[in-house]
Parts: sequence; structure tokens; C-alpha cells
Amino acid sequence: MKPTEFKKRFQSAFGELPDGVDLDLGKFREFPREQVESLQISEKDKSILREVGFPEDAAPFLSFTYNLERMNELQSSLGEEFASFRVFGHNGSGDFISIDEADGSICYHNHDNRMQRIFINSSLSQFAEALCLMAEAIEADYSIDFIGALSDIDSAAWKDRTFWPSEYEMMKE
Repeated sequence: MKPTEFKKRFQSAFGELPDGVDLDLGKFREFPREQVESLQISEKDKSILREVGFPEDAAPFLSFTYNLERMNELQSSLGEEFASFRVFGHNGSGDFISIDEADGSICYHNHDNRMQRIFINSSLSQFAEALCLMAEAIEADYSIDFIGALSDIDSAAWKDRTFWPSEYEMMKE
């Protein structure tokens, strides 16, 4: 999926709002160019951040408000083992969402459980597709095969103790 396709697909998942109603749904934010260029990730993933940015907010309860700082620089109590994590968002509990430059994966760190790393997706591109899929599932009142579609996008994202299984079930309730 090209960056512009990601943005269009994500924004179109919200459907039409009545005239005069603006909820800022699907608003994208840009990241500092020098931070994007310094990332040690694939060009495909960099191009998303470079060309369209990322949604300011997305289901399930995610916000993308950080500027790709190194996790151990944002939180000085964290050691060098957190230097490969570039923070670009947080979940509803305030846990950092980051890109792991060691392998390009997306994860969050559970601050209530000694910064336990929780896998989200194998790459930023796959995370972008998963966010679109979640928005589409919500709009379709969960009638689409989210599990099957997510497995096609990123088979590692549906394993036990990863982000999506519990979040999807919680959103359906």
C-alpha cells in the first residue's frame, strides 16, 4: 500500500458526517524530516512518515504525538537497551508506542509491567494497514473478518501475547 493510499483508506473508513459536523477524524500529522531520515528502517516504512505522516489518533485508543525520539532519551531512567526504540505514539494507558530500529517492528512497552515489550506489527507498513482494517471493522460494526484479514497482512500480529487479539476483543464488547 502506497503512503497516499494508506491516508485515503484510513480517512474513508469513517464514512460521511452530517454537514457542519467536524470531529477531526482522520487528521494526519507530520514528523520532523531529520528524525524520519535518521530512522534505521526500510525505505517503504520511512516513505509513509515522510509523505503522509500518521493519524493523530486511531482505534483502539492510540495517539501519535511524539517525534520519533529515542525511548531512553524521553525517559532517562531507561538504559541503553531502550536506545533502539523510537517513540512516535502512546496507547490509552500512556505506554509508549515505538519503532524498534533493530528489526523495524512496532511495539509498545507496558510501563505497569517493568516496560515489558508487547509486539504490535512486524513493520510500520503493516501497522498502517492494521489501523485501516480496525477503522473499517468498527465502521462495519465488526461484520468483516478482522482476524483473517490481519493474519493476511501480518501473521505474527495475531499470536498470543501480542497487541491485536486482546484489543480487538475489547473493542467488540
